[in-house]
Amino acid sequence: MDWVSGGTRYGLDGRSIDSHVHHGYRFDAAVTSQDGRYAVIYEKLGTKAALLRDGRHVRELNRSYYHANAYEYPIALLTLPSGRTLLAHCPEEYCTLELEDAETGERLTRRDSKSPDFFHSRLQFSRDGRYLLSAGWIWHPVDAASTFDVARALEQPASLDQPQDFEVGDCFLEIHSAAFGERDLLVMDCSGLDGDETPFEDGRPTDTARLGVYSLTERRFLSMAPLDRPAGTLMVMDGYAVGFFEHPRLIELATGRVVESWPGLATGMQSSSIIRHLPSLPPLALDPVGRRFAVGTDKGIEVIRFSP
Repeated sequence: MDWVSGGTRYGLDGRSIDSHVHHGYRFDAAVTSQDGRYAVIYEKLGTKAALLRDGRHVRELNRSYYHANAYEYPIALLTLPSGRTLLAHCPEEYCTLELEDAETGERLTRRDSKSPDFFHSRLQFSRDGRYLLSAGWIWHPVDAASTFDVARALEQPASLDQPQDFEVGDCFLEIHSAAFGERDLLVMDCSGLDGDETPFEDGRPTDTARLGVYSLTERRFLSMAPLDRPAGTLMVMDGYAVGFFEHPRLIELATGRVVESWPGLATGMQSSSIIRHLPSLPPLALDPVGRRFAVGTDKGIEVIRFSP
């Protein structure tokens, strides 16, 4: 489903159904809710988004102009077991996360606390809806990530200004990209910049790429494996992740070993939320639960599906 084009449907048999809807703006990306009812179309390096319900316009959304032309628009949707859909975004300040009722627009996390100086981006809810991830950056510029407990944020909105830190000792760990696996697991493409203590088993700081698996409940790294190049955008499945830097690669989490790759399928050079300097990125759709991904090419749409 291509919501940016107005809801054009593409079948796995190669057929397409044109919706004959044109939004009349520079939207170039979309996110959808788990139940498929809601979608947000947005401009990655702009300030404008639009919320859709069943393909119909509900309301416009905005973010701060501050460096908006440098990094990805922060936005995500979550369908709760009750059927209610939450919208996570930064409607006013680049550093202030908010949760809203997607249907009504009610702000559920109003607060008076001061938000830390963090550029939120690439928002993602965990599969069970317990956690919210922001993989953005801090000045000047360094890639970083923060996680938040969703239920706690709804009860104590100020907790959105108190991100859960990762246990890395005295080392500063730059987190270039991250994605949730099952349950409480967070997989990160990261590198160590400095410090005498590191979360790595060999105890030595490194500025080379690493693939880390972190347990949010145990508050520790379960593994930290070397990579021969950045992983880029991540999709996690069981004990593996697909990294999309340059081209898709299936990577074993525990070792960093590349099990399979698709060098003929170009997926761009993104390894940060800051993408202003990069050529246009190809359309990419990730379905970790369904164990598949799709890439838009100049010839059509390539779908890769993994066996259970």
